[in-house]
Amino acid sequence: MNAEFNVWLLIVGLVAGAGLVWLVIIDSRRRETDVDAIERPREAAWLSAVMTEDGFEVTPEAAERLLQLHQAYLDAPPPDEVEAGTGEAGTGEAGTGEADGSTGA
Repeated sequence: MNAEFNVWLLIVGLVAGAGLVWLVIIDSRRRETDVDAIERPREAAWLSAVMTEDGFEVTPEAAERLLQLHQAYLDAPPPDEVEAGTGEAGTGEAGTGEADGSTGA
């Protein structure tokens, strides 16, 4: 009787341990907040190299600026709802630049 209980206890322990390991692994993905200012230029260089391989000329400086703008976007409050078919929040037409007075051309 004691042997059966030990086997059952072993199985329950293995399942519980596997569940804990799974929870730790699934939560170990990097997030935006994990990338600090020291790593940002390396990320920009990598992004620039990948984009160049894909046929887009993006300098590391431009990639770094885009990453900074992306971080600023994530830090900002959520935008207004996007109107269906416009592509931009709170503007009349997609890409017309009505918010800043430019014509988009």
